[in-house]
Amino acid sequence: MALQWPLTTSQFLDTLPVAKVTFRLARAQTQSETGGGDVIANKRGARLWQGQIVLDKDYHSVWAAIEARIALLEEPGASFLLRDIRLPGPIADPDKSGLGAATPTISDLNTNNREFSLTGAPALYKVSQGDLLGFTYGSNPTRYAVHRVVSDAIANLAGTISNIEVIPFIRPGAEAGAAVTLGDPVLRAKILEAEYGASRSIVSEGGVINWTQTLR
Repeated sequence: MALQWPLTTSQFLDTLPVAKVTFRLARAQTQSETGGGDVIANKRGARLWQGQIVLDKDYHSVWAAIEARIALLEEPGASFLLRDIRLPGPIADPDKSGLGAATPTISDLNTNNREFSLTGAPALYKVSQGDLLGFTYGSNPTRYAVHRVVSDAIANLAGTISNIEVIPFIRPGAEAGAAVTLGDPVLRAKILEAEYGASRSIVSEGGVINWTQTLR
């Protein structure tokens, strides 16, 4: 059966011999300067996650399999699921032992589109500045939201974490009740450009994948 979009992490990301990665938000703005010296910023599109995966050297047989998937993902409309592999879990709970079997959900969305609250976390559970969290919303297609926490927040004794400020701002379509992944959420990505590297002796090296988040 043909592979379906988006490819899962086990079908692509987890198979890569990764040497280095970047994972950051695009600025999505243009700037102009007035005659009076004012710098004016203008929003340009959505702020999407983007980055680069630099592949480590490996045997030709491993690279051949990777190149097959890269070539497939260069097809129009192709996409894959991606996470920030530098962070296996929340900063204060990297192995998620503190989270345990808890399944936090969105309890409230602030009208400023910058903050929301969670329920269902363990009592006094900490969400740290720099943590990633994510959830899905919408259908046909399902959209993957990934946000970075701007300020620390701690759950009360009832397991509610109030007013978590995040970046990028929360997009229309997010709803209360959505299950939230803490620490290692995935987003939907597409390849912008790929360098296949070069081979020598029995190994290949030098591959680079430039990617961007896509909401469709």
